[in-house]
Amino acid sequence: MHDAADGLSSLRVHPCGLAHEGRTGRGLCPRAVRDDNVACAHTMARWRLKAALEARAASGVPGAADALARWHALDLAVGRADHDRTRAEAAGDVAAVAAAVAAHDAAAAALVGLLAEARTPAIRETAA
Repeated sequence: MHDAADGLSSLRVHPCGLAHEGRTGRGLCPRAVRDDNVACAHTMARWRLKAALEARAASGVPGAADALARWHALDLAVGRADHDRTRAEAAGDVAAVAAAVAAHDAAAAALVGLLAEARTPAIRETAA
């Protein structure tokens, strides 16, 4: 049986300061880096993490449903930080840009723990 966690080995969390391809005056985020970075605002990597967490929840792994709820909150936080940064850049609000990047970095830090949790093998209870 193919385990959903198999797709997690290449995933990583790299706080990128919300840098994206095409942004002038900022570092670039090449697709090769973005594709496996669950912290990137423009990636599908978080969905691979979500699939693994959903599989754990469906299998009844203790705490998996809570982890999935945290995934949803963090996914929203990453997207919100990206949109906040974009609006702040357009307005020239340097402090708001910094706040958006800080919010992104906080979500990225929480994603580190969530990814580690998803990679932890489920303890299987054995019949006595």
